Amino acid sequence: MTGIRAVLFDLDGVIRHFHPEHVAAIERAHDLSPGTIEAVAFAAPLIDEVTTGRITRAEWVRAVGERIGNPAAAEAWGRQPFTPDADVLALADELRAAGYTTAVLTNGTDGIPAEVASFGLHDRVDAVFSSHEIGFAKPDVRAFRHVLDALDLDGPEVFFTDDSERKLAGAVALGMRVHHFTRVDGLRTALRSSGIDVTDAGGSTYRAHIDLLAEAVDGFEAVLRTGDHRAVVPSCPGWTLTDLAGHLTDVHRWALGQLTGTEPDDPEAPEPAGLADRFRAGADRLVAALRGRAADAACNAIYPPDTAGTWARRQLHETTIHLWDAQQAVGGEPRLQADTAADGVREVVADLYPRQVRLGRVDPLSETVVFRFPDADGEAELVGTAGAGPAVRVTGRAEDLLLVLWGRRPLDAVAVTIDGDRSALDQALATKLVP
Repeated sequence: MTGIRAVLFDLDGVIRHFHPEHVAAIERAHDLSPGTIEAVAFAAPLIDEVTTGRITRAEWVRAVGERIGNPAAAEAWGRQPFTPDADVLALADELRAAGYTTAVLTNGTDGIPAEVASFGLHDRVDAVFSSHEIGFAKPDVRAFRHVLDALDLDGPEVFFTDDSERKLAGAVALGMRVHHFTRVDGLRTALRSSGIDVTDAGGSTYRAHIDLLAEAVDGFEAVLRTGDHRAVVPSCPGWTLTDLAGHLTDVHRWALGQLTGTEPDDPEAPEPAGLADRFRAGADRLVAALRGRAADAACNAIYPPDTAGTWARRQLHETTIHLWDAQQAVGGEPRLQADTAADGVREVVADLYPRQVRLGRVDPLSETVVFRFPDADGEAELVGTAGAGPAVRVTGRAEDLLLVLWGRRPLDAVAVTIDGDRSALDQALATKLVP
C-alpha cells in the first residue's frame, strides 16, 4: 500500500504551456535573433532575483528589455499567452477525488496569483506555492521544505513531478518520489509505479468534450434530416446547407485520419438525399475513435499538445460553430452554451491565431486585446507584439464574443462594452484569426 498522501506538480511545462511560436513571432517583429529574449530572461542572476522575490515581474521584464536593447519586445514577451493542460488538470481532479492532496510548486514571480486565477487553478488543486513568496526557488531544498511544512507532510509522503530534471534534486534530498515530466501518460505510469492507480485515464474534460461533440453531431444531423439542403447559409457566403454538410463531413474525416494515423475509408458519396447518412457515418467514426482512446494518446494535432484531447476539443468547437451556421440557415435561433463558447474564445486567441501566425497566413498583431465574458467567469487575451499592456478590453457574453471572432456576427450587432483603443480591436477582427 502506498504511503503517498500528496502529489505536487510543477506549473510551467506541466500544468500550463507557453507557445514557442509566439516568442519567435515577437523576435521576428523586432528584428531580434531567435532565442535572444529568453537567453537573457532566464540567465542568472536575473532569473534568480525575480523567482525569489527580490525584484518584481515588472522590474524583470524591464531589465530584459534594457539588456536586449528593445523594451517593446520584452513587454510583448512578458504578455505572451499560455494554455492550461486540460489532461493534467483532469488528472489532478482525479487525484483529489481519490483523496490525495494536490498542490503546485512553481519558480514564479509576483504575477503568479493573477495568472493562476485566470484559469481557476485554485479550484483544481489544494494549494499553490510560488518561490517569489517562499524566498527560495527549486531545486533549493528549502523551497520543498516550505511546502512540506505547510502541508504538514514528510518527504516520503509526497510525489513530485517537474519538466526540468535539474529541479528534482531538492525533492529527492527530502525523500520525495519524483518524476521527470514529459507527457501526462508517462506521469500516470509513474504514479501507478508508486502505488497510485488513477484508472480514469480519459479525464473528465476529455469525456465532456466528446459528449458535447456527440450532442452537436445529433443537432447537425437533425437539421440535415428536416431542413432544405438548398438553403443558403448566410454566415458562409456562397454555401448552401449541402456545401456546409460536405465541408463538415470532410473535416471530421480529416481529423479522424490525424487522430488514427491512417487514411479513413471514404463512404460512397451519395446524392443530396443521403447527405445526412454520410455525415452521420463519418461523425460516428470520429466520436467512436475518440472514445476508444485516452485523452493523452499521442497523435498529430492541429495545435499543441499532440494528443487525442486536442482533437476532441477542436472538433467540438468546429462542429458547434457549424451547427450554429446550419440552424441559422433553416430559420432557427441557435444559442451557444456559455462555458463552451468561452473555451472557444480561448481557443481562437491562444491556439488558432498563433497557428495562423506560425503558418505564415497572417502577420502578428501589434496590440493586445482582452476579451472578458462575465457569464462564464473569465477572460481570454490575444497577445500582441508591441507590449505595454492591453490596448483595449472587450466585455460581453461568451457566445457573442465567439461569434464575432468567427465572423458570424459584426461587432456592432452584439452587446459589448469596449474600453480602450477601438482601432486595435478593429485590426484584430480584420485579421483572419481562424483557419
